[in-house]
Amino acid sequence: MTKKRKTTRKGVRKKSGKGIKASATRWLVAGAFLVFGSGLALLLFYRAKAPSSPAIRPAYEEVHSRPRAIQEEIGRIDRAIYEVLYQSGVYEDDILFTDVGHRYAGGDAWDFTEITIQVPDRDARDGVERSLLAELDRLGPEIQWWREAEPTRDSVFRVIARERFTHRIRFVVRKPLPAQPPKKKDKPRVAIIVDDLGYDRGMAGAFASLEIPVSLAVLPMAPYTDAAAGEAGRHGRELMLHLPMEPKGYPELDPGPGALLKDMEAEEIRRLVMKHLNQVSGARGANNHMGSAFTEQTDKVAVVMDELRKRSLFFVDSKTTAHSVAHRLACRKGVPSVCRDVFLDNEPTESAIGIQMERLIGVARHRGVAVGIAHPFPGTLKTLRKESARLKREVEVVTAGDIVGQRR
Repeated sequence: MTKKRKTTRKGVRKKSGKGIKASATRWLVAGAFLVFGSGLALLLFYRAKAPSSPAIRPAYEEVHSRPRAIQEEIGRIDRAIYEVLYQSGVYEDDILFTDVGHRYAGGDAWDFTEITIQVPDRDARDGVERSLLAELDRLGPEIQWWREAEPTRDSVFRVIARERFTHRIRFVVRKPLPAQPPKKKDKPRVAIIVDDLGYDRGMAGAFASLEIPVSLAVLPMAPYTDAAAGEAGRHGRELMLHLPMEPKGYPELDPGPGALLKDMEAEEIRRLVMKHLNQVSGARGANNHMGSAFTEQTDKVAVVMDELRKRSLFFVDSKTTAHSVAHRLACRKGVPSVCRDVFLDNEPTESAIGIQMERLIGVARHRGVAVGIAHPFPGTLKTLRKESARLKREVEVVTAGDIVGQRR
């Protein structure tokens, strides 16, 4: 039998003043917990839905700030070219990248490519040419082309995307093969530098453990500078200092802590270079991070090269400006140097990186050596893992330091 509660005559339980206060307190506490719990649940929900991001992000290379519309059109042209050549049965060895570089005009920067396509005869040339031009026409009004040279033996076309000259395509009829097989040539050599390391310890270890001997360029004064340099040593990879320098557009475009600025006195530049080299201990060479403004200053760059020469280090010019004096000045001062040929991940998607990889191999086939620069993107890591076997088969993958003495 349930015991009945005592009530007043009006059927309402009688409460003392003390009981009322205790009840109100309990309700207030319960309400506070309810509000706190709801807020915490919402916070956890949105944190789970939102992509995680590091508290400190690395400053991207200047190449990533180029106009997206032009880069998208270039990507469409690239894919059209490769699709037509693949469908036409043109072998990779017959596709030569005779010029790969960056163009600058009216504040825009974009990739320019000259491709030489070797075909066995004029009929084959005419067939591939018709297919390619028809495919370009289907890309829309923003992409145009015109013939630069009449098809006698060779024919040459210019491709324009959004009023920018982006591609030159040259068709060359191959000469007949000699009666005797040619002597076996040495494999072309390719070096791949991974920049911007020091902001993600896991990425540094992942790139260091690739099957190919990539060179690792580590930023100074980053959260994981020491750890990234340690990963290079642990895996026996070539270590480089990724030296931050002032870009055009500074300070809105920030090269990160410890950057060399064009208004600095020589002694301050020297002090910073020495400090960064001491932190990235064991570096065999350096390359510039950003630096489109700094690398155009002969007197400032000279100070950097003097310090590198003292330590017998090499320098790779990342070529973030067409007017960089860094490579020329390094050679003049006796610092082994080379220029970057291809940025592998301007567009960090696997398909775009794959096309840039073709460019890199094509340049190496044409010139004998090529230097590519990559960044610690997941797509870049996945592509390099997937392409490692092919790279080892078609080229000799070496370090940047191995190439600087070969191509000055």
